[in-house]
Amino acid sequence: MFGGSFEHSLDAAGRFVMPARFRLHLGETFVVTKGIGCIAVFTRETANKLDEELNQVGNMLSLLLDPNVSALHRHFFSGMVEIGADKQFRVQLSPELRRYAGIQNEIVIRGCGKFIELWNPQLLEMYEQKNAQVENLISAGSAILGHIAEQQPTEQDADAPQAGSAQ
Repeated sequence: MFGGSFEHSLDAAGRFVMPARFRLHLGETFVVTKGIGCIAVFTRETANKLDEELNQVGNMLSLLLDPNVSALHRHFFSGMVEIGADKQFRVQLSPELRRYAGIQNEIVIRGCGKFIELWNPQLLEMYEQKNAQVENLISAGSAILGHIAEQQPTEQDADAPQAGSAQ
């Protein structure tokens, strides 16, 4: 699990040192892609799970014809690359990813449980001012809990015979 927040500078080549706490869990190579206003960093295993979940959003036909499904796939996969750190534990970000996230000289590296986010410090501050208010967090949590409750089997469902089971 990734947790904590770190600030670093980028060198002229667009590299930063990945914190030791994160390096231990990332492995030799890991996956980076566009997040929501930031760059997302995943272990290869977590990136594979993301791929599986995104592929459940729609079939190939919907991927080609549904603009919402194709936009989601395009966002996450078009900039996705597998990278690793050099011997000094520096990670180099592509100019395209840095441009997308507005990262220039400084970077905030933030653990988010199963993944890491890389932020421009000023954009992160603006994002948090807008989204990290207690009321917004409670509302988001309530929406998620409601969604989870909808997916949980009810007692009535538990009594119903399951497909393929003997009655």
